[in-house]
Amino acid sequence: MNKEKKNILKKYAKQELARRSFWKFCLYYDEEFYSSRTFLKEIADAFQEVEEGTIKSLSVSMPPRAGKSYITSLFCAWTLGRNPKESVMRNTCTMTLYQKFSYDVRGIIRSEKFMEVFSCRLSDDKKNLIGWNVTGAKMVSYFGAGVGGTIIGFGASKLAITDDLYTGLEAALSDTRNEKILQWKEATHDSRFESGCARIDIGTRWSVHDVIGTQIEDGIYEKSIIVPALIDEKSFCEAVMTTEEYLYKRSKTSREVWLAEYQQTPVDMEGRLFGKLNTISRTDFNKLLPESLGTLAYIDVADQGADYTALAVGHLIDNKIYISDVLYNTYNTDITIPQCSKILNHNKVKYCRVESNSMGAMFSRHLQKETTARILQVANQTNKMTRIIMQSVFIQNNFIFVESDSADFYQFVENVERFSKEGKNKHDDAPDCLAGLSMFVQSMFPKYF
Repeated sequence: MNKEKKNILKKYAKQELARRSFWKFCLYYDEEFYSSRTFLKEIADAFQEVEEGTIKSLSVSMPPRAGKSYITSLFCAWTLGRNPKESVMRNTCTMTLYQKFSYDVRGIIRSEKFMEVFSCRLSDDKKNLIGWNVTGAKMVSYFGAGVGGTIIGFGASKLAITDDLYTGLEAALSDTRNEKILQWKEATHDSRFESGCARIDIGTRWSVHDVIGTQIEDGIYEKSIIVPALIDEKSFCEAVMTTEEYLYKRSKTSREVWLAEYQQTPVDMEGRLFGKLNTISRTDFNKLLPESLGTLAYIDVADQGADYTALAVGHLIDNKIYISDVLYNTYNTDITIPQCSKILNHNKVKYCRVESNSMGAMFSRHLQKETTARILQVANQTNKMTRIIMQSVFIQNNFIFVESDSADFYQFVENVERFSKEGKNKHDDAPDCLAGLSMFVQSMFPKYF
């Protein structure tokens, strides 16, 4: 067999694989893009499970510019290529964005590479962006709208997709706006499902009460895929954005937006005890530091395997407590004791209280040997939840957090801001640490408060 025939057979084999495997189709269509974003294979494989009927419901959340709209448009085209008699519905936050997506999918079906893999073509009888057909269609092949729009006379037989129903954080946190989106989805989007139609919901996880969050709570999805921008402080994909770029973006982005838009961690302000904490830049704090009247610290030592060791250092400046340093991790004491010692010595802490739980006494003895601060043990008598609630107003009004790029700072502050007064908290070590520091400050500096 000569070289030319081998190349032809090789190309036919690739085309056949692209018909059978959605991921292979992605690589065939745009190898440069998808080979540099291999994390999308998990998404592609889940999409194929939906197309083949292995699962009937899926949610996907990932950071901006990761390629979710691109791969979804490819999936719509691939699904119609394999099922030209079926229909796909795709709704999004605005009509303008819907039309852009519709134009993209039509462009894929018109492309040379798509036509090399599939025999169906864009039909001549219906080519407008609102709804259009491929050859062999029994109904409208692709249709949809923006939130609030009307869909009349169309039904989704194969697949129904919502692709970013929220324009941003404000819409998701507005009870009125969120309720309208949920009502529109139920009344318009969901009403277009035909028997056997599968569902995929894609979008930024702005709130636990958004569409995806509500349906996760209701147990709607058979599979949910969440891709955070930073995993263990490293970029999930350097081709999308480097670790350095993400860390810089995080330093310039509000915490709520960063956690939601980039980490896909839902933002839920309802039921929160603290709300947004007061912060100050490191530069501005350093200008105030010479005016410090005293520095105290508090440590809540990890008591069980899943607990965090939490430390907070507070400087009394102008009748406010500036939290200049924190520690927040689950490491063993052979690591956290030297870490705490280093923080106490660096901040010239004079007194540090350590909660005397089962690990506290041992921790205190070893820590005292490594620091110049005086270590004081304290046995808290009140219930932890009661203690945190009682100190929350003082913390909110008098504590100011010095901003930092460290992972400990972000996790510590997140743990405090996400603390629910309803008691549904996976971890409460950071707010408990602040409650302890609050009581310590008021006992040591009574004339200032």
